[in-house]
Amino acid sequence: MSGISLHNYRNYQEAQVDFHPFLNIITGRNAQGKTNILEAIFYTVTGKSHRTGFDTELIFWGEKFFRIILNGERFSGRVKIEISTRSDGKKILKVNGQPRKKLSDLIGIINAVLFSPEDMMLVKGGPSVRRRYLDIEISQVSSYYCHCLANYNRILLQRNSLLKAVREGKESDELLGVWDKQLAEYGVTIIRKREEVIKKLLPLAQKIHLNITEGNEELNLKYIPSINLDIETSKSSDEDNFLKRLKENRKVEILKGITVSGPHRDDIDIRIGNINVKAFGSQGQQRTGALSMKLSEIEFMKNETGEYPVLLLDDVMSELDTNRRKYLLKVVKGKVQTFVTTTGIKDVFDTVIENSRIFEAQSGIINIVQEG
Repeated sequence: MSGISLHNYRNYQEAQVDFHPFLNIITGRNAQGKTNILEAIFYTVTGKSHRTGFDTELIFWGEKFFRIILNGERFSGRVKIEISTRSDGKKILKVNGQPRKKLSDLIGIINAVLFSPEDMMLVKGGPSVRRRYLDIEISQVSSYYCHCLANYNRILLQRNSLLKAVREGKESDELLGVWDKQLAEYGVTIIRKREEVIKKLLPLAQKIHLNITEGNEELNLKYIPSINLDIETSKSSDEDNFLKRLKENRKVEILKGITVSGPHRDDIDIRIGNINVKAFGSQGQQRTGALSMKLSEIEFMKNETGEYPVLLLDDVMSELDTNRRKYLLKVVKGKVQTFVTTTGIKDVFDTVIENSRIFEAQSGIINIVQEG
């Protein structure tokens, strides 16, 4: 990416930032706007903020809209993405000057891997954290997966509403059959794709983990579906198994008013050797596991698309010890455009920083303070 322009975004009324092709370091005290730059990049390439589900919260206080313009480059040529969102929720999207209808149309134009302190919860957090990790990653390389996931979530909400209505005697359970079929169709697609991606991520994450631990620990990842499918059978057979499980759970689901099985309930089992890292791993092992999984995204996306994603390290370097920081920077040096936020350079970098651009954010203003 060559640069970004912000208008009325968060605490930036006007800002134009030109990026270094390799390493960009954004310094400054807390609450000065460092993370807002990374958030704007992530929002522009994925259509979502990693900090809020309400786009109106991104508008500068007292203003009626925000606008982001991101300029980047791909093997196919230069790309310009523009997003404008009003306080009433209306959005205007353009790619290279051409209007786009949905935020999902942005996915895959430029890919990004975001690593924030919250991602340290990837190993020790709940299943929803790990599902989100997979969904964001896969959606960036597969527009069809993104489409299926959006439809599955929409149908899930409608089915749960119907379950509550059946429980209250307002609707007949016979109506569930229509939603069951659609849920199974999209659900099987999601489960199959997640299992496929975990198998591709595993050797990448294992290699990284072995390097970080100097060959002392082997990381293992396994997808744990709430509905077991046979990947070798036909998709229609898997859909039948999915429907069978829904029927078996019918009474429980009506009683609870929610769908209790499906990809929205799945998880990833993370182990070092045979030890469950979430339950029995040390804090250091949990952090190394999370780092290995996040870094494996970079090579996975490169393998799937032919291009490296940009790497956004949001205040995460201070969460890692010296050896893990050095390894991370060694992995991305010279091949992955990287963005780092930090309150102090000396807290993160103990050597001379080459091939970099250092910025300082202060009260909604960002300036270059050093070119390396």
